[in-house]
Amino acid sequence: MLQSLFILLLYATRSLAHFHPHVHANQQTHPYTHGKTKTFQVPLDGSSNATLRWALNYPQEKVFLAVRTPLSEKGWFGIGFSDYGELTDADLCFFWIDFKERVHFEDVHTDEEGRIFVDEQNDCLNFDFAREGEDILFFYTRKFDTCDSGDYVIEEGTTHIVWVKGSSPLFKLEGLNVAEAEKSGMQRTQLLKNINADPDLDAGSWPVKILNSQVKVPDVETTYWCTLHKLPEELREKHHIIAYEAVIEPSSEGIVHHMEVFHCVAGPGDEIPDYAGSCSDFERPEKTKVCKKVIAAWAMGATPFFYPKEAGLPIGGPDYNLYVMLEVHYHNPDRRADVIDSSGIQLTLTSRLRPYDAGVMELGLEYTNKMAIPPQQSYFPLTGFCVPECTAVVS
Repeated sequence: MLQSLFILLLYATRSLAHFHPHVHANQQTHPYTHGKTKTFQVPLDGSSNATLRWALNYPQEKVFLAVRTPLSEKGWFGIGFSDYGELTDADLCFFWIDFKERVHFEDVHTDEEGRIFVDEQNDCLNFDFAREGEDILFFYTRKFDTCDSGDYVIEEGTTHIVWVKGSSPLFKLEGLNVAEAEKSGMQRTQLLKNINADPDLDAGSWPVKILNSQVKVPDVETTYWCTLHKLPEELREKHHIIAYEAVIEPSSEGIVHHMEVFHCVAGPGDEIPDYAGSCSDFERPEKTKVCKKVIAAWAMGATPFFYPKEAGLPIGGPDYNLYVMLEVHYHNPDRRADVIDSSGIQLTLTSRLRPYDAGVMELGLEYTNKMAIPPQQSYFPLTGFCVPECTAVVS
């Protein structure tokens, strides 16, 4: 069955031979059940118990989605999108089991108060599901743009994925308020991605891993953790960064939100004091404040980054300070106290310099208190300008 083949494709790392799908709602051909397919994954919760995988079909402008989550025998799970990551005014596909243990999968939306209404037009297509122990796995397809008034349009950029979950049996879905959910959450990711083959790396390129070392993640919702690292002595000579990617420990997948590597802009012989701790800690050495020039950045759901074959980001050289700072944002909404993390970023370097030096330009607003919206404001515009005097400067 093509649906089962698609499950096998998305979850090749786990044996699904003993799955027994009960529903085959639409026996259409799935183009991604044949050949090599690039799939993507994000955890939906901090414990990575619930996960979303997907594959893209750009010619048909469709996304194939697969959800795995623990769910009771008469439970329900809704997943979809909203403009601001709220469960109100959301566009959802809803899996639920009624009191007679019949399985339903419906296209719904919520109003401004969180009440569920079933859409007249069903755009949650090609549904199938299976159970493995306490887990439910279901998958379906959806067009980027359903042309249904009120449906979320999947576009380039950040997508807010929202989900709700309950365990009590339902008589009907219409009228349920998402506020009654036992659990809910939101995840930001880039749903539309480049699915072209990754380029071949230069012969002689080599990796440099900049990783945390057994960090005990604090049991608070938000932590920015900074660690100082010294680059290898080979970088006394100029190299190019030609690619970089995240190195995430499996136990931390739902908590590592984003990471950056900052170069410490100082004299080539200047020593930067060692530091590992909260980025905002008052005990952080003042000299580490020079570590602020971005050379790599990753956010949850991002794929490896490759520079074009004619360019690379310069790193190293006789006038280059070898210290860098790794900053990791841990998002821990469940306030788990049992996470030990050694995640970070791997740079791929080459000594065979490419024709052009690349650069990183940061655009946007600073994360400072001066950007905070004061109380009782109905309108608070923030405007940024990038003037020619800035863009013309060569560092």
